[in-house]
Amino acid sequence: MGIHRRQFLSLAVKTIGAAGLLKVYSFGSGISFADEAGKAKVAPSPAPKVWSSKKMIVNTNSGVVHWPHPKVFKITTYSVAPHNAKELKVDDSYKKVSKDPKLRFDKSKSGAIYEHLALSEIEIEDEETLSFNNGSINESIEILKIAVSEPGNANNWRLYDLIARLVSLQNEENPEKARVQIVEIMSKSKVSGERTKRDNLSKISDKKEFEKWHAKTVDKTNGDYRKKLTNRVNSSKKLTNET
Repeated sequence: MGIHRRQFLSLAVKTIGAAGLLKVYSFGSGISFADEAGKAKVAPSPAPKVWSSKKMIVNTNSGVVHWPHPKVFKITTYSVAPHNAKELKVDDSYKKVSKDPKLRFDKSKSGAIYEHLALSEIEIEDEETLSFNNGSINESIEILKIAVSEPGNANNWRLYDLIARLVSLQNEENPEKARVQIVEIMSKSKVSGERTKRDNLSKISDKKEFEKWHAKTVDKTNGDYRKKLTNRVNSSKKLTNET
């Protein structure tokens, strides 16, 4: 009787153990098959492409507009997945970005982008007399005013210098009018740090000092700045028209 009982208990334990193993194995196998099936349904994401383009590239996912032009930026490491990339002509970029709140230029490069776009707007009337079209200068100034209104360019004094030069050229015969306009533009800027703002404004706050600076800027006899601006305009036009 005792032997039969031990045999029965042994058989019961083996049966329960086997059933447990079978259950665990079945459960594990089920998960494994489900995982494999799930993986098979998900298409692999395309590898990002490092862009180098003379056109601008819009990341349709983020709305960021890049300009990975090899002559503008030495390092063109804009990794945008191909299915999120859309090309945009450079000469159309400013108007499209300004009209679409979802689009914005790459923050770290927007200063240089705006500068080239603004310079490319300027029309040279006569390279011999170093004269520029006033209307086109005004368009250029408007682009630059938008540029410095962005927090990332608030301390970009290269842009402010260009604005000041263009305002002076636009008001060649009236330095005081030019000075007032420049002070107004700079006063409305979002410069972080009052000291930086004050130091730069002080350069144009003194009338006599400004008149000297203004005279050098608009001078046609030597035309040092006019020649420099002409070269910059031609260079930017070449870059923006390559597309």
